[in-house]
Amino acid sequence: MIFTKLTLKNFKSHKDSVIDFKPGISIIVGENGAGKSSILDGISFALFKQFNSKINDLVRITKNKNSHELMSVSLEFISNGKEYIVNRTRGSTSKAELIVKDSDGGSTRISSGDSSVNNEIQTILEMDGELFLNAIYIQQGEIANLISKTPSEKKKLIGRLLGVESLEKAWKNSLPLINIYENQKSELDGRTASSLDLNNDLKNKKIILEEIKIKGNSIEKEIKELEQLKSLKANEKLEMEKSKSTFDKLNTQLINENENTRRVIDERKKLQEQLENLKNKEKEMLSLEKFSNKLPIYLEFLESVNNLEHLTKDRNNYEEKLANIRKQKDIIKNEEEGYNHYLQVQKKLKVYNDRKSKLESELGIIKELEKNRSDIKKEFYENIALIEDFFNETTKSLNIDFSTFENSKIDFSDYDKEEIDFSNQKNFNEISNNFKDLKRIIIDFKIGAESKIKEIDSKSNNISNKVSGLEEGINSAKEPLSEIKKVDNQCPICKSDITEEKKNDLIDSYNNKIKFNQESINKFNNELKKISNEKSIFKTKLDEINSVEKDIQIKYKHYEIAKKELEKISDIDIKLKTYEDTRDKLDNVLLSIKDQNKLQEMSKESYDKYVHASGSLDVLGKEYDTKDKLRELERNIDIEVEKLKVAMSKDSYLSPDIRKEDLKNRIDDLRDKDKVYNQLKGEIVQLPILESQIKNKSDEFDTIRSKVDNIENNIKACNYSKNKYENVVFTYERSEEKLKMLNKEINEIKGKATQIISDIENLTVKLTQNDILKEKLENVTDYLKLLKDIRELFSKDGIQKDLRNRSKPLIQKNTKEFFEQFNFNYSDLKIDEDYNISVFGPEGESKLDMVSGGEKIAIALALRLGITKAMSKGNIETILLDEPTIHLDSFRRHELIYLLRQMSSLPQMIIVTHDSELENAADNIIKVEKNDGISEINEISNVI
Repeated sequence: MIFTKLTLKNFKSHKDSVIDFKPGISIIVGENGAGKSSILDGISFALFKQFNSKINDLVRITKNKNSHELMSVSLEFISNGKEYIVNRTRGSTSKAELIVKDSDGGSTRISSGDSSVNNEIQTILEMDGELFLNAIYIQQGEIANLISKTPSEKKKLIGRLLGVESLEKAWKNSLPLINIYENQKSELDGRTASSLDLNNDLKNKKIILEEIKIKGNSIEKEIKELEQLKSLKANEKLEMEKSKSTFDKLNTQLINENENTRRVIDERKKLQEQLENLKNKEKEMLSLEKFSNKLPIYLEFLESVNNLEHLTKDRNNYEEKLANIRKQKDIIKNEEEGYNHYLQVQKKLKVYNDRKSKLESELGIIKELEKNRSDIKKEFYENIALIEDFFNETTKSLNIDFSTFENSKIDFSDYDKEEIDFSNQKNFNEISNNFKDLKRIIIDFKIGAESKIKEIDSKSNNISNKVSGLEEGINSAKEPLSEIKKVDNQCPICKSDITEEKKNDLIDSYNNKIKFNQESINKFNNELKKISNEKSIFKTKLDEINSVEKDIQIKYKHYEIAKKELEKISDIDIKLKTYEDTRDKLDNVLLSIKDQNKLQEMSKESYDKYVHASGSLDVLGKEYDTKDKLRELERNIDIEVEKLKVAMSKDSYLSPDIRKEDLKNRIDDLRDKDKVYNQLKGEIVQLPILESQIKNKSDEFDTIRSKVDNIENNIKACNYSKNKYENVVFTYERSEEKLKMLNKEINEIKGKATQIISDIENLTVKLTQNDILKEKLENVTDYLKLLKDIRELFSKDGIQKDLRNRSKPLIQKNTKEFFEQFNFNYSDLKIDEDYNISVFGPEGESKLDMVSGGEKIAIALALRLGITKAMSKGNIETILLDEPTIHLDSFRRHELIYLLRQMSSLPQMIIVTHDSELENAADNIIKVEKNDGISEINEISNVI
């Protein structure tokens, strides 16, 4: 399979990316997070819809985070000489289609839908999604792991690639399923073990049912006989109850009438007593009648006395009020001139006070403006001082002479005066030129310092790379030096015999190499220290420049503030000028107010008297109203005197000389007697009613005696025997009780029979179900045996072992073929059971830890490609490598790049990396950059 083109629309960070894949080595390079690995994810998603997160996370989110765009991935590839296009989209639903290009330039859709497309691609490529990931997709760190991991870890890694891990996982996951079916089998064994007990229970239930039927028939016969006896006694009882009902009714009537006779006698006696009591009260009422008639006369006399007292008092008050009104009118007439003079002066004072308030308000504005001017002036001097200090410090630290600049000749001494002319500051605007010149100088300084630091960094990196190469050389010499010292006259690499002289020459050679490299390293390290010190000086200077650059912005703001403060002071001075004569005007107004106050004081007494008299008149009212009221009072007094004369003519006890207290005592006594009189009068009304009621009770007594005689005659005529009736009732109730008992017993028998019939039906159902469970038990037992056989097959000694044994020779063969392409001086390569690799050269067998760093990388790469070729059935055309240099040191990265350039048997290799050094191995470079969160593609083809 060869990839030719990938189109990503709204896939992860790719908005609209098109990548053309060409033969040879294609490097996808970019910073971390730029969207490189998303290209490999897109290939995997297009082929088999594989992804590691939720599918919605693959869709690029727009600026409106709640909105997702339509996502689509399109991959074009060649397999077995045919060109295919697979398209997958994700909107509200997922869609997929697989298209094959025809020889005439047209195209045909051969499948659609996720599942159908996956199956068709699996058929074309002869691999599924998992095999694709393990075979041609070489993930981050795999090559480094094949070098650095322990034998057991390498074996596990290779097993995962071969799919052994899936078999192991299936072997482990089958155990819980086997346990589930083991539990089902145990449960079914228990449930089917009760078949014999169920059959015995069914037989016993049928016997009991037959016995219950016999007993029930006997009881039903006895019930029928008792019901006949009960019916006979019920008829006799009904006939006797009619006579009993008549007897009970008459007897009840007799009792009631006797009770009525006693009641009527008692009621007539009570009424007679009430009548005697009322006649006594009538006599008492007649003796109190004359006192009741006198009470209204005394009450009217008392009312007239009280009214006469009030009227006399009111007449005196109104005569005094009339004299007071005439007095207040005289005062108003005498003081009117002084009152009018006072009002005229008061009017003038109001005008002067209004003018005074206005001028005092203006004076407050003047004080506020002067205060604001003082505060702004203080802030202005503070800002000027800050700016002056800043320029002095900056010129001193950066050694700048502003006098050399034509527009920057500001003299801060003008601002040291106690009071300056704020409206005439010619030099103030020139401070802005100083800031502009300083900013230009800072930019020049900064560019120079940054350029020098970059130059130093470049030089430092070159030296560091040389040191790394020398250190790698020391490490590559120390290992064989250590080995050669441990063995006697034997080469540590090829194990061949060597002379003592040869051994010493080798030791000297390794030591000289280590010594030379160490001296070179020391020399380079000293040079690095000097470069570092030089860089520190420039960085310190750059930090100072950056600090000054920040301060320029801050201090320029102080300049702008000071400029605005100058404008504010000028505005305040203009406003103050408009209020120049306010204080003089206020003094004149205060003198006028003082003169008017003296004039007002002279007429103050007349004003107060006039106001007081006027207020009194308002309270006292009109003179003619008072005169009318006096005439009305005189008339009312005459009326009350006439009323007193009439009362005295009716009762000799009343006289003009009677004391008020004696009069009230007399009235209280009359009221008490009047009250008793009225109460007795109300009770006497009941006399005729009581007499009528007594006559009615006598008539009622005669009627009741007649009824009693009739009832006694009817009772004698009634034919009723109490003993006979009680015997019939006893027999009836006894038969009824026995019937209830027998019916209860027959119902219990029927209930037991119903339960037993239900039990028999349930037992029959359970026996039927038991037969079904036995059949299910046989099926579970057979399936459990099959599961155990499959689990044994997936074990380490089963397919896993067989897969390793079958794949190892093929992997060894493929690994050897790839390793031979690197042209190392080795004739053979072998892989043991634990996937430890040995190579054979002129000096014999060498383990992986005995070869050089570059040879280790070549072996690891050949092994990984050998595994890929074995898994793809030898048809390997493309491999995908994701960050192959990760976890590799600088030396091994260079070796891997060199080896990749030597690969000639693979038509296509796609490598994702952030390591720019891999560009040296590329035929095509695809650069990925992220701008504003969107990944963009820039292709550079045929770089070599």
